[in-house]
Amino acid sequence: MTALLACASCAGQANVVPSAPALTSAAVSAVVASPPPSSGRPDQQRLDTAADAVSRLGGSYQAVFTGLTVDVPDGRVIVYRKPGGGGFDAALAHLGLGVPVDLRDAPRSISELAATRNRVVALIGHTSDYGIVSVGDGSEVSFTRGVVEVGVSGNLASAQADLRGRFGDRVSVSVAPPLYG
Repeated sequence: MTALLACASCAGQANVVPSAPALTSAAVSAVVASPPPSSGRPDQQRLDTAADAVSRLGGSYQAVFTGLTVDVPDGRVIVYRKPGGGGFDAALAHLGLGVPVDLRDAPRSISELAATRNRVVALIGHTSDYGIVSVGDGSEVSFTRGVVEVGVSGNLASAQADLRGRFGDRVSVSVAPPLYG
């Protein structure tokens, strides 16, 4: 349970990659010569590269950018952002991603979702009739509805009344699936 909550609360943090041994020139040649394994689309690497570029751009437009999803079956990147905001669309168009991009309006930006998420996370362990089990803001539901998804255990009606009283339409509260392990 702790790991789930820790991961949910660190969505905005950078990944830490352990250091790897330096590759020799023979090892580099072997890596370059072998094609990357793929069970997805032939253009999966282009989709991933485009998604990474959009994410990096979004970091410079946190008041506008909300998030993205990769639509693998249709080979496109779906970008959620607040409409009409600060040149993001123009900057995105200049990236030359090489894959189709579908722009979708979102009611809140990534920074707004993160602020709500952080306030909800601060309540963990400080509620009486219910417990907060999960907190998330990185799903398509979060992007399209502009909500932080809160999973709870205990009294759902009490949790909904309390959290909606505190956060209004910025949260979606539901029963969390049971944790196994």
